[in-house]
Amino acid sequence: MSYEITIMSAVDELQRMFRKLNEKYFYNELEQPIITIQTDVTSGAYAWITEKPVWSDKTQKTHREINITAEHMQRDADLIVSSLLHEMCHLKNINSGIQDTSRAGTYHNKYFKDVAEQCDLIVSKDDKYGYCITKPTPILSQWVKENCRSGCFRYQRAKTYKNGAPKITKPGENGKEKTTSRSKQSSLKYVCPTCGMTVRATKNLDDKLICADCQTWLIRN
Repeated sequence: MSYEITIMSAVDELQRMFRKLNEKYFYNELEQPIITIQTDVTSGAYAWITEKPVWSDKTQKTHREINITAEHMQRDADLIVSSLLHEMCHLKNINSGIQDTSRAGTYHNKYFKDVAEQCDLIVSKDDKYGYCITKPTPILSQWVKENCRSGCFRYQRAKTYKNGAPKITKPGENGKEKTTSRSKQSSLKYVCPTCGMTVRATKNLDDKLICADCQTWLIRN
């Protein structure tokens, strides 16, 4: 079977999962946010929710945003759905006037932990970010298997720096991934055969560099 190249099936499924999770865990009390798939701007978070509404329509009705980062869209469906549910727990506390994070939203306190555990999420504590580590219980994983449509989460964006160079990362237990190294741009080394002065260049400059002191052509080393 051939598929059209689109992420709309993933967005549609995330919206459908939001409605089902809202009914299952929150008595349909959560207002519908705008659900997006965008590139990661948080150095490795699987998802985020905006504390304030950031979307509006022509009638000026506003909505918060829940985003699932594009670089993590090929994980197992239960992990993607549990990331969505993680943000829904934040939304529950926002609606209740409960502050469940601090340090610009990075540190998760016990108010978050309490709600998340009521929603079939396993919560662990990170020394730096608090109770931010969540994963699905077997009950939630089974529910996702029975309710999430297969084949919706097919496409994932490559992890890159702003200049497009690829990132090399390793999984992190705190909801973020750690960059292990930055891809280095290859360079060429040129040396003066008389005084030993060296120059590095990112492109071929053969027969174009002269040592100002020795008036000697630099050669590639």
